[in-house]
Amino acid sequence: MTQPTAQDEVMMAKALVEARTALANGGAGIAALLLWGNEILALDHNRCDEGDQTAHAEMVVLRQAAQRLSAMSEAQKAELTLYTTLEPCLMCLSAISFVGIRRVVYSALNKDGTEDVWIARGITIEQINGLLVRGPLELVPGVLREEGIALLAAMSKQA
Repeated sequence: MTQPTAQDEVMMAKALVEARTALANGGAGIAALLLWGNEILALDHNRCDEGDQTAHAEMVVLRQAAQRLSAMSEAQKAELTLYTTLEPCLMCLSAISFVGIRRVVYSALNKDGTEDVWIARGITIEQINGLLVRGPLELVPGVLREEGIALLAAMSKQA
């Protein structure tokens, strides 16, 4: 596992603000941010409550940045970092890998939440990382983890 940078903490703080705002407005308190160098390409939250069960925060930002991502070279994609307030599920992790993103930073771990936020029962990103079809990802778990855990707790109270 890679240690977080100061930039990782700043970007995660932005994602956490987005997640808190979504939660305050009745949505799920999970958000994602896609960064290229110092440019935020997309920042949004989970939109599953709008009728698309695949609209996890990571998928939403990937869709928002799709045209930019399609125009990028592999070298440029290697400079991308995806930040998410919760350890990505298997669907999102596969999509992240497929797009060519090589670095994922996340706040709360799946084990911090209930079973409905787990990748799959008892499986973590670390366990499947080496098996990704597009190669392993650089993982930076637990950045501002206590804030991520607080969001999961607040979501449980709303449910």
